[in-house]
Amino acid sequence: MSRKNFPKKARSTDGKKSAPEKSGNRLSTPRLWLFRFLVAIFVPLVIVGGVELGLRLSGYGYPVSFFLPARINGQDYYIPNDSFAFRFFPPALARTPVLQRMPARKPANAYRIFLFGESAAQGDPDPSFGAGRYLQTLLRDRFPGADFEVICVAMTAINSHVILPIARECARRDGDLWIIYMGNNEMVGPFGASTVFGPRAPGVSLVRADLAIKATRTGQLLDNLVQRWGATRSTPKTWSGLNMFKDHQLAYDDPLRLRAYENFKVNLADILRAGRDAGVPVILSTVGSNLKDCAPFASLHAKAFSEVQRDEWEGFQRAGVTAISRGDYAEAHKQFAQAAAIDLHYAGVSFLMGMCDLALTNDAQALREFEMARDDDTLAFRADSRINGIIKEAAEQHAGDGVYFLDAAQMLAQHSPDTVPGNELFYEHVHLNFDGNYWLGRAFAEQTAKLLPKSLVTGGKSEWASLEFCGHRLAVSLWDRARVWQESFSRVSESPFTDQMNSVPRAQFYKAKLKEFSSQMNRETRDQSRAMYREALAVSPEDTFLLRNFGQFLEQTGDIPEAIAEGRVVEQLLPQAPFIPYKIGSLLVRQGKTSEAEKSLSQALALRGDFVPALNELGMLYANQQKSTEAVKCFTRAIQASPDSPDAYLNWGFLDQIQGDTDQALTRYREAADVQSGGPPAAFYHAVAAAQALQQGDSIKYFHAAIRMNPVFWQARFLLGLELESQENTGEAQGQFSEVVRLRPDFSPAHSQDGAALAKEGKWPEALREFQITLQLDPADKLAQQNLQTAQANAAR
Repeated sequence: MSRKNFPKKARSTDGKKSAPEKSGNRLSTPRLWLFRFLVAIFVPLVIVGGVELGLRLSGYGYPVSFFLPARINGQDYYIPNDSFAFRFFPPALARTPVLQRMPARKPANAYRIFLFGESAAQGDPDPSFGAGRYLQTLLRDRFPGADFEVICVAMTAINSHVILPIARECARRDGDLWIIYMGNNEMVGPFGASTVFGPRAPGVSLVRADLAIKATRTGQLLDNLVQRWGATRSTPKTWSGLNMFKDHQLAYDDPLRLRAYENFKVNLADILRAGRDAGVPVILSTVGSNLKDCAPFASLHAKAFSEVQRDEWEGFQRAGVTAISRGDYAEAHKQFAQAAAIDLHYAGVSFLMGMCDLALTNDAQALREFEMARDDDTLAFRADSRINGIIKEAAEQHAGDGVYFLDAAQMLAQHSPDTVPGNELFYEHVHLNFDGNYWLGRAFAEQTAKLLPKSLVTGGKSEWASLEFCGHRLAVSLWDRARVWQESFSRVSESPFTDQMNSVPRAQFYKAKLKEFSSQMNRETRDQSRAMYREALAVSPEDTFLLRNFGQFLEQTGDIPEAIAEGRVVEQLLPQAPFIPYKIGSLLVRQGKTSEAEKSLSQALALRGDFVPALNELGMLYANQQKSTEAVKCFTRAIQASPDSPDAYLNWGFLDQIQGDTDQALTRYREAADVQSGGPPAAFYHAVAAAQALQQGDSIKYFHAAIRMNPVFWQARFLLGLELESQENTGEAQGQFSEVVRLRPDFSPAHSQDGAALAKEGKWPEALREFQITLQLDPADKLAQQNLQTAQANAAR
């Protein structure tokens, strides 16, 4: 064997011979680094994959799609996912989509329209009277040959970061047309510049990476840990509307605000691209807002604002206000203009100038000044000129991709007196009233008609249906109008609405509206409304919006049995919705049908075990039956599901109090006050408990205050009745107990107390009836048994 066949021995640096390298036993350097790289990548992936698989198999987490498949009466549908918003909001603050259903396979004669946006597009405060509902009514009336489906995928509090994944999912759901009406929440919604829900105005790439992680169960687990242990004090614990954002003002040129505009532009382009890739035409609309009757929520002076400038500015501003007070609008405008010259972007002054110009009939100038006041509002709850400009620019850029522009802001101005939108079309800042939603739906319909296939247009009517006709098709009853306006009034009666300079005239406007409705409510108008509902349901017998509203109307007018019957119909159409059996259970409670109520409430919890309203209602049902152990279990589950909601603490405290444990009740009330500091009814419960337990102050005053805030607050009425009875004010006490019996007929102590009060007044037959009901509900009540015998003896005389 030749020498060259032997491996050469390497020589060490110290001159000694080293052992020869064994080829094949050691990786080369490049291969070694490749191996290390693959191990570093794949081992964590295997671990994370295992965790992900384990979490999914155990049922942890929530689905992130907007729609969920459902089998209803043998047919396949899609229903909204109530957990969809959990990726974008803390669970306690997450809003839910509109309750509806959509056939999984689009019928042959159907034309499906998806309506995108936020609460204004949804139709808040009641989506059943939103623009989408008017749009569907208008199209079905004018073109009866087709079945127009308007699927509202808009939601309260969301913005373009949330709408983009909804749009991408809708691209797979056989849509024929998209309508986009969005922009109000770009600053305050998730990832907005003044949001309270998380990081403010991060880059689009970071937002999408965050959402991609939360789409996994592992990411949801990490997010849950962060929410539990890493939440900041600035994150609200409970939903409190616009008041949550009061401390997050943004100047006109704030860098975060400017970045939010850029994010909106990117998201909007991607939404339109999703529509183009799906081959669906898109109507892209500007967003209207209340300009004339919605003063800025807040104003800020420029950063470089010296003391000298401030003094001069304040002098002009005061002079302008004084001039307005004496009706000299020309002089007032002159003074405000001088103030604006010092600080151009102070929103409040622009609004005052608009008021002056409107009074001087300078309508065009007034419109510009009102728009500037909105644009400079440092609590940016309204889509401003820059948002609408981005929308218009995007429509122009994508016109060749099937995008059609609609200037809804200008349309609403044209339907307003003096061409300045105000209370005639809006409830408050952005939410349209019945008239406003009709005109927005009408604008959508007119643009839609231009895009319909000839086969659908042929044979259609020549005119659009009137506002009155649509009102009848949607069954807009007097009771519905009063209900929706009352809900809106409740909202604008709180901060930051009450901080606006025009809050007083707005309150007067609302009170006049509600008084007008109340004056018209009588037996005749009730019967007319009932007939209108029947006519509308004859045309659309499976319209779940109509059915639910009819149930509310029946409940309001005292027809509980028929309200339950309508609820049963909705339950058949939407069997996956826990709200429906919960509502039926609540109505059954009012009828005193406790066993049936328990069944319905348990059904709601079978659909969703953490459905807090059903847990609280069922807990009180058990409490009223003296089943304290079962009641406490319900309240405990409710607190676990929503630890920052006061209702379970309040109910648990009430249970303790009626059992005589005032100290423990006080603890529960304090817990309720802690999780909702200052908000009714928690603060009043706390005050009542403190007054009773510590014997400080006038407890009756607190009870009356609680009832004024919430007339159906039956627990406060019961405690007030007890307090009045202790002061021997039997007549007033009996009135409170009687009202509790009406509101909560399954609550046996109220029947017992009502019977005792009636007996003191010598009304023995009525007292006898109350004692009989008490024993039906609680056969072990010995005091009621004694009182029953006394009442029987006296009633027989």
